Amino acid sequence: MTQNENKTNMPYQLSQPNRLFARTNRQTIWQRAQILRELGYWQPTIAEICCGDCQRQQQTYQELLQVKAYCGLDINPAVVALNQAHGVACVPGDALDVTVLRPFARYDVLFFGPPLSVECDGHTFLPFQAITPGFAPFAQLLVGDLAYDGLLVCIGPSHTNMGDIQWLYHQIRHYRPEMGLRLIHYSHATLTGMDEPTEMRLKYVEFWFLPDSDIEWEVRVSQGM
Repeated sequence: MTQNENKTNMPYQLSQPNRLFARTNRQTIWQRAQILRELGYWQPTIAEICCGDCQRQQQTYQELLQVKAYCGLDINPAVVALNQAHGVACVPGDALDVTVLRPFARYDVLFFGPPLSVECDGHTFLPFQAITPGFAPFAQLLVGDLAYDGLLVCIGPSHTNMGDIQWLYHQIRHYRPEMGLRLIHYSHATLTGMDEPTEMRLKYVEFWFLPDSDIEWEVRVSQGM
């Protein structure tokens, strides 16, 4: 293990190990699939780190992209068991453990969606720099140490601002200079993860990083589906 791997291989704590994480709303997942198609991803391999209940993701990506492989990673054994019980490939482990993360560096597309709220309640959102596992140590491990060269999508909270985005952009460029910010995606939806209707709300701000892209810093705003 290298010095960098030792630095980033610091386990994070799950305060309520028996609590299932919230599900991503189906509209946001559909939006992501549409963007992937526009970027030319057809029959890709897709992985989801800190995946939570990811049954919808696998189903949507299979229907719209005909994924060759899909796999999730989550630190919560109950979440892993839930996904596996529904036929979703999912493995247990710490997102900041290099031995756990290494196999995922082979995937074409990698979504990183750490818990964005306290106890994953979907209401008490964490400050960008307080999100754990953090975007910077994860990027250092994946992009720097493991030399990931696919599409990395970091999923941030709705209160993410341009200062946060620029900070993460410079962090990732430090680890890998050719990795550019292909687009920023503002995902709005009228459904919660439990399919409850709401007014149109900004749910996530996503940063789509891709090496050697001719287009950078495109801003995409999606509303529903």
